[in-house]
Amino acid sequence: MSAPESENQQDRLFYRYGRRKTDRLPGVLVKSDGRFYLKASYLEQLNRQARNLSMLMDSASSIMAEMGLDNLLVLIMDSVTRVMQADRSTLFLIDEQTREIWSRVAQGSDEIRIPLGKGIAGHVAHTGDTINIPDAYNDDRFNSDFDRKSGYKTRSILCMPVRNPQGDIIGAIQVLNKVDGTIFTAEDESLLAAFASLAGISLANARAYEELEKERDLLEVRVQERTRDLEEARQKSDELLLNILPEDVADELKINGHATPRSFAQVSVLFTDFKGFTSVAEKVSPEDLVKELDKCFYYFDEIMERYGLEKIKTIGDSYMCVGGLPRPNKSHAIETVLAALEIQNFMHRMREIKESVGEPFWELRLGIHSGPVTAGVVGKKKFAYDIWGDTVNTASRMESSGSVGRINVSSATHELIQQYFECEYRGAVEAKNKGRVDMYYVNRIQPDYCDDPEGMVPGKTLQEIISDLRRSGQ
Repeated sequence: MSAPESENQQDRLFYRYGRRKTDRLPGVLVKSDGRFYLKASYLEQLNRQARNLSMLMDSASSIMAEMGLDNLLVLIMDSVTRVMQADRSTLFLIDEQTREIWSRVAQGSDEIRIPLGKGIAGHVAHTGDTINIPDAYNDDRFNSDFDRKSGYKTRSILCMPVRNPQGDIIGAIQVLNKVDGTIFTAEDESLLAAFASLAGISLANARAYEELEKERDLLEVRVQERTRDLEEARQKSDELLLNILPEDVADELKINGHATPRSFAQVSVLFTDFKGFTSVAEKVSPEDLVKELDKCFYYFDEIMERYGLEKIKTIGDSYMCVGGLPRPNKSHAIETVLAALEIQNFMHRMREIKESVGEPFWELRLGIHSGPVTAGVVGKKKFAYDIWGDTVNTASRMESSGSVGRINVSSATHELIQQYFECEYRGAVEAKNKGRVDMYYVNRIQPDYCDDPEGMVPGKTLQEIISDLRRSGQ
């Protein structure tokens, strides 16, 4: 059959299956026997394309699954080198701040930086052109310095831009030297273009993931800082609350939002008051007055902590505290008197210092009474822990009915401390709104229970007795 007849038969076949002449497959021949034959060269080309497509799909699965930017770049270059059957590959990224392209991954070399627009890769990243150079040394754009330094021989180059999903150029991929010694073909360009598109999408995803990771890390740091700030604020708040309330009461208030009033069968209440406060106040400035008062009360607070007493409040120049609450104990009377002795001794020393420099000084009365009280938190704003009951009133009368520089106690307190302290009976003394009340001055600790000649420092025996009484009362 002649060639025209063969073509007519092929036309009839296309007509029979509803195809156009332009749909004829390249490499397909129709012989005189009416059969279709595929050229060997075309079959090889199809097989090669199938292999490339398979490798591209395998690489795409791995590349799209990788979110770490550094690992992704290495993976892209390894895949490009293998699929393109090239000797080396380099991925350049654009640094917008420096207007350079740089290789985070460059097979066979350390990091490379090139001004944007310079060299082959710089030109591609700047213009978006695809450059396919069959002979590098015959192209003026090729810079052979790298070859001279490294000893590498560049023969052929294929370089094309990498774009993000928005179409912006973000870098360039460059492959060197086909391993079989041939040049890069149009088919290679199509294959590298597919890789460049895949790389652009993957890089955009990885950068977005990297930004999310940075934001997450930054958020975690901020959360940690905020948590630390809140913890510091909470600690300061707790410390401030503990300056106002006993620890047990503060905990109850934080948990329940309120503190239940409690009755205590026996506590010891101490009042102090400065004699001549008004006259001294008239001779000094307000700042010096408050400074001096703060110095005294600050020292009183330290004494309260040493003896486990609870400061209730200050009213002007008066100081009020109590032993035996919020945790009941049987040592309250002894510890309250020891605290009073230490306060008394402090005021004696202050008087000596003030007299030696010719400055006015304060003298102090101290009164103690033991008995039942009710304790609780009062107020909505600026709330305070306070105690109520006749015991409080009687303790106040002990202070006002006492003498300057002396510790005046009621008979109820005396009953609890007389074994450990030397006391001086005053008799029944008239007290405001109380009538005649038996009162005692506490002079010192009994010699068997002190560590100093003056009887102001409790000895080991007395300290052990206090510890036992404290434990037994809880």
